[in-house]
Amino acid sequence: MSEVLITSGLIQVTLAVLIGWPLAMLYSGMEKVGPLRHAKRLLQYHLDNVFMGILQMVIATVFPAIPVGAAILLLIGSWTNPFPFLLMAMSRKPVAEQTGMRRFSILSFLIITPAYLWLLAAWLTR
Repeated sequence: MSEVLITSGLIQVTLAVLIGWPLAMLYSGMEKVGPLRHAKRLLQYHLDNVFMGILQMVIATVFPAIPVGAAILLLIGSWTNPFPFLLMAMSRKPVAEQTGMRRFSILSFLIITPAYLWLLAAWLTR
């Protein structure tokens, strides 16, 4: 499972690097890059992917005997956590009107929180 997390983390960090291009274009004054409209939300997506990708790689490296269930939750949560920011970066609606995004964010935290609690408990009892 460690190899899967390391691969996933590397893919996620690479995605964040690639997102830097449209992000730079938006911050240079372009109003829109493809479907992307909101630089602040795209920056959040970019940073969250960097953090989540690095966390997957670090945890998998430090804790190669990671419990499979915790690893699966970590993997899913690491990818779902930044996703609402991407959708908000493309949205024509103000953030306050995006109740679906808030619900998706809560769902993501319902996945990632038990992953980290499980990881901590497994690490402390190893």
